[in-house]
Amino acid sequence: MSQNGLKQTADAEDFSLTRMELIGLTLAANGYRAGEIAMRLGVSEKETETLLFCAERKLGAKNRLHAIAIAVSQGLIGIEV
Repeated sequence: MSQNGLKQTADAEDFSLTRMELIGLTLAANGYRAGEIAMRLGVSEKETETLLFCAERKLGAKNRLHAIAIAVSQGLIGIEV
């Protein structure tokens, strides 16, 4: 905790993100497109788009890139370098 008592990072539960949403965001953050994410998750591309859209809404993001930025800044996901 910081000096003012607030947490520096959030937990996935703080945003009610599911494991699949976190995995989808992580893959998107690492450059995978919806079709590639769908193949890795074993779901349809439409389901993947819906999954990512739900994650965006839960994070209060304006778009997918914004959702990734929020998730990274909150320590919910990482990016491979």
